[in-house]
Amino acid sequence: MRLKQQDLWVVLAAIGVVITSVFTTVYISQNLHSGGGIFSSKTDGYQNITFTDAVLTCEKYTRSEFGKRLNTLEVDNHSSRYDNKQFLYKIFLQVTTTPRTETTGEHFVNCFVKSSNGRIDKFETWEQKIHSTAPESPGGTNVFGWPK
Repeated sequence: MRLKQQDLWVVLAAIGVVITSVFTTVYISQNLHSGGGIFSSKTDGYQNITFTDAVLTCEKYTRSEFGKRLNTLEVDNHSSRYDNKQFLYKIFLQVTTTPRTETTGEHFVNCFVKSSNGRIDKFETWEQKIHSTAPESPGGTNVFGWPK
């Protein structure tokens, strides 16, 4: 009789270990997927946003910034990239608009998108100014320096 009682305790202990293991696994996996718990970090850079999503986000925001003045919008595919250290998609755009005085209507845009949530982290734009390449002519001379 003693042997059967010992076998019963071993079986109960094994069932207890299995049940504890299942509950622990479920608890840890829920915390991992929900972003809580000891295994999560706000800076771990979990990528749930694709490069295409980042490009589309930047294009949409750029279109809203330039409005009706926008003529063309091009993504610089050679420079645009994902930065592993900062967990950012760095998207570079070239925009042409209707030119104003002393400008070419050519703009350059830097748009950085967070890979964790797809929101724009940084948006910079600047416009190319017209630079005259012709030499300045003094009083009575033409561009070549000859008298008029």
